[in-house]
Amino acid sequence: MPMFDRILKQTIMNRVLYSLIPVMCFAIYLFGWRALAVVVVANLAGYLTEYLFIRNKKGGKVSMACFVTSSLVALTLPPSIPLWIAAVSAIISIAFGKMVFGGFGTNPFNPAILGRTFVYITFPNQMTVSWTNPFQGFPGGLLQWSGGKVMETGATILNQLRLGKEISFGMLDTFLGTETGSLGETSALLIILAAIYLIVSKTAKWQPMLGTALSVLIFNFIFYPGSNPLFFLLSGGALFGIVYMTTDPVSQPKGKLALWIYAVLVGFLTVFIRRFSLFAEGFMFALLLANSVMPLIEYGLERIQSKGVKA
Repeated sequence: MPMFDRILKQTIMNRVLYSLIPVMCFAIYLFGWRALAVVVVANLAGYLTEYLFIRNKKGGKVSMACFVTSSLVALTLPPSIPLWIAAVSAIISIAFGKMVFGGFGTNPFNPAILGRTFVYITFPNQMTVSWTNPFQGFPGGLLQWSGGKVMETGATILNQLRLGKEISFGMLDTFLGTETGSLGETSALLIILAAIYLIVSKTAKWQPMLGTALSVLIFNFIFYPGSNPLFFLLSGGALFGIVYMTTDPVSQPKGKLALWIYAVLVGFLTVFIRRFSLFAEGFMFALLLANSVMPLIEYGLERIQSKGVKA
């Protein structure tokens, strides 16, 4: 069987990929066609990684979830990221986020967030120091390869908020996405529209989205009194992660109460890490920590419920 025929069709994963198309197109508009190259390289690396794991298995196929994971991790990267780092992020996501645990349906952590966290810590200069200025006006980056030579250091809204600097972008810029940031994380509008599509098509649950978003807003109000909590929700990777990462059907909790606890925990940890750590973005660490402790919390809830039934 030819290598590229060994793909497991998954309708739900196809819907997630459909929801990413507008986000990807907008990334090209903002930062040029190199944005598409980052996503393509990540997908090729992710596919080859999963294929190496399943190639000798009888009837083994690469899941469509592989392309979802690779696309998601690519869209969390800065526009100027070296292409080889994009490949590394996908390889780590697939190999250590999924395949070492047995493949699709067995991963305890969100694979894309695991890969993103690895490159964030391993390559801090490429991930956090410089940010490409987005193109403005028509045709934007549609006729350009990349964002050009103009780079800004620490110019994301999230960095400005954490350092107490004056925000150089307005709320409308943040909502529409005409600002510096990672490839797929700038436009709150497109991410919210994607969330609506995923919920209406029954591809993702609304509870972790709503619960995490409210938790982020509430704890930002507590930890950053006097600041507009919407800036903290709409900037950085939080909103993108809330829609695409907390809703991962494999790594999220299964019970309704556990799902709400999970959402509140992710929101709290995101704000707490942003406020007190050296890292500007706390969502990825928050989600990994929540993925780690939720099995224990679910076990505790089951024990409480079983005692209640016996009583």
